[in-house]
Amino acid sequence: MNSSALSRLAVRQTLMVNQLVDMEWKFGVTVGTSEMHKVGNIFLQLKLVIRKGNSTENVYMELTLPQFYNFLHELERAKTSMDCFT
Repeated sequence: MNSSALSRLAVRQTLMVNQLVDMEWKFGVTVGTSEMHKVGNIFLQLKLVIRKGNSTENVYMELTLPQFYNFLHELERAKTSMDCFT
């Protein structure tokens, strides 16, 4: 299973079982590495705050830009599904 599929699975399970309370994010660009093809790659670091019962848990993720757009699409789909119930 590739990382994109794993990200989708994690998002689905997180949103179905727990409540997303907050999200923080940071963009970054790789400026130096021993692997020349990775220089200039854009990545996103996410911190999700998930409510589990009476407590919260921080979940950290690092995604490439295409993975982030896929994640965003999944969040929008989840919101649309949730809006149907209200």
